[in-house]
Amino acid sequence: MQKINDISTSVLEIPFDKPIRSALGTYVGADWVVVRVRSEDGIDGYGYSMSLDRRGTKAVVSYVDEDLKPLAMGQDASGPETLWKRMWAPNKARMRGGVGVHALSAVDTAIWDIAAKAAGQSLFDMLGGTDRDVPVYGSGGWLSLSDEELIAEAQEHAERGINSYKLKIGGDRDRARIELLRREMGDGFILYTDANQTYSAEQAIETATWLADYDVGWLEEPVLADCPWDLQTVAENSPIPIAAGENVYFDWGFRDICDRKAAAFLQPDIGRCGGVTEWDKIAKRADAGGVKLTSHLLHELSTTMIGAYDSGFAVEYMNFFKVNPFTEDYTVTNGCLRAPDTPGHGVTFTDEAFAAFRVS
Repeated sequence: MQKINDISTSVLEIPFDKPIRSALGTYVGADWVVVRVRSEDGIDGYGYSMSLDRRGTKAVVSYVDEDLKPLAMGQDASGPETLWKRMWAPNKARMRGGVGVHALSAVDTAIWDIAAKAAGQSLFDMLGGTDRDVPVYGSGGWLSLSDEELIAEAQEHAERGINSYKLKIGGDRDRARIELLRREMGDGFILYTDANQTYSAEQAIETATWLADYDVGWLEEPVLADCPWDLQTVAENSPIPIAAGENVYFDWGFRDICDRKAAAFLQPDIGRCGGVTEWDKIAKRADAGGVKLTSHLLHELSTTMIGAYDSGFAVEYMNFFKVNPFTEDYTVTNGCLRAPDTPGHGVTFTDEAFAAFRVS
């Protein structure tokens, strides 16, 4: 038994060199909520929720401290699913999505970290993974980038052996930017697009139609994430695959997408979807349904979570750190990241990173 005797939270702020912009807005940095759960045996587990908009961080911390910590203290961390239900059940009226699930995701991931460490296994092995080398796709292509910066970013990924790259759309130069990338990077370089919920269903279908002319690999989040019926309409009429899931909560949200055949690629966020407990269900649903599993942000954690399942396709690689802040190496080699083989999930900030970025 791994009885929990302490839960603490920290916030790390990672500033950007300059603001970046998508169809959703402008971002000046990324915030990480770090949850540390400690067992009576002195095993520390870590979980994370990350946001680009620097909004809601205090609410996530408050939810962990005020609502989830009292339910988890004194409980057995070696049974993550049982503890997940204990934390969720009295909160379900208020935890339909949003900051409450961000908080639950971080705590749940930390508990799984303890469970794997106590078992002397990596989380990858505990989940049944076989191949630790997991493909990644490059992600960025912000609307705020100049043409020169856009090409440089795509080329930087290609130099690491990454043969696919996602850019933002929803601006006034979408076609010109995609034409530029296709011309400069060649036909063998895969392009993905992310609309960040900017279109109506009709607009999304029109956009997908011209994106097909450039052999684009998917159109991501074309419509409001809260309207899976619109996503279904787009998928039924789009000549290119649809990807979605970064703003979908819990397995039942992904079940709705799968039942509707509204996406060919599922993109859960390990810091938002309900943690490892729910990711496992989502991934098994993808395995059974022939849907491909990708990820949203947090590539350090997502490498394990994508690589452990047959449906695992690729990890979204968007690195905000100039120097690796973790105790494990997350360097892309030949277009892949390697899932850690140390006990637990392997994602722990160094003391130097905490000193540099911690604000609370």
